[in-house]
Amino acid sequence: MTIVDEVFGQTRDWIVGHREDDLPRARLTPALAAKWIVDEWALQLESANSRLRAPSMSFRRRLRDELGDGVEMFNTEGWVDDPRSYHEDPPPLKRPRMTKKSVAGLEYEHLIVKSGYEPHADEPGRDRWLGYEPNRNAHAWVLRHDDGPRPWLICINGYRTGTPLVDFTTFNAKHLHHDLGLNLAFPVSPLHGPRSVGASGDRVLFGGAMNTVHTAAQAIWDIRRLKSWIQDTQDATAVGASGISLGGYFTSLLACFEDDLACAIAGVPEADLVRGMRRNVEALLPPFYEQWGLSWRSLERVNRVVSPLAMDPLIPKEARYIFGGLVDRWVRPGNVHALWEHWDEPEICWYQGSHLSFRIEPEVNRFIDRALADRLGVVDARSTSGRSHIRLIS
Repeated sequence: MTIVDEVFGQTRDWIVGHREDDLPRARLTPALAAKWIVDEWALQLESANSRLRAPSMSFRRRLRDELGDGVEMFNTEGWVDDPRSYHEDPPPLKRPRMTKKSVAGLEYEHLIVKSGYEPHADEPGRDRWLGYEPNRNAHAWVLRHDDGPRPWLICINGYRTGTPLVDFTTFNAKHLHHDLGLNLAFPVSPLHGPRSVGASGDRVLFGGAMNTVHTAAQAIWDIRRLKSWIQDTQDATAVGASGISLGGYFTSLLACFEDDLACAIAGVPEADLVRGMRRNVEALLPPFYEQWGLSWRSLERVNRVVSPLAMDPLIPKEARYIFGGLVDRWVRPGNVHALWEHWDEPEICWYQGSHLSFRIEPEVNRFIDRALADRLGVVDARSTSGRSHIRLIS
């Protein structure tokens, strides 16, 4: 092996950042390196933002107390051993407020309804969570046709997003709505977009263990209510779900509660939040952080109640889809691989790209379109005649 070959190999290993043996090999090209650089730049900006927030003594005390109390309560209630029992079935969503709006040439409706979610009585962090006033309303962006029954796709936003323009762009809403003829619903995740307290996504991952748990629990509560509204009032022929990043996490979690989802497409999903946080945060913590009571093992235990890796999916294997980037800096391929294994190795699309490049990856777009055609029963509505052709599943 020449020095050039050795340097090339070391550079490739550094960029790839994982050692999974059964993943496709990343091809080190200028384009791939550029995608990696953009991912790394965005990740370092996020990390720098967290570094600037030095934890105060009272904040550290609150983290320690809530985590300790949470572990004790979750063990006592049996939620650690049976994570699904932590969640209550939400009531149906009825009579939401709908306001017509438009952005970037897309007409949509802004759905607002009281969320109704509350943490369990005496659960650590309950009062603080209920004090996040903007988060007590559930929001969704809805794009629907007015010509009878159609399939629906629930599109779940990623971390730090949650606005119509960004969400529609992320999911290529024009293509899904106009070309594929789907009705779409974009639920806004807790503490994001109009539900945020501070910047979108603040207080989700760096507000303490209970904030992370309550974010995921309320997200599933709200999405299940939105799904009930679609099925009960919208003549839906089928309902699927697709999520990106944190939304991919929520999508894989939703599949553990709704057995009639036509499909669950988990895009670049952070399947293990604790593992992801530990990778990005541990280096920023002083060596004596365990003395604060901030044990990763304790965090893993309370997080089990909202972990898709701690519960079995209820939908069949053929309804599960995953895609992941081989040089993803935000969600390492190992975490995507863990979900793939837990899901009994369903169809997966590995692409030569990063966390933020999925939108421009042709194989990802083809993978999603084919999944929607197979599971929601749609075919591309574009034709030379300009007319739409929609095939519905029976």
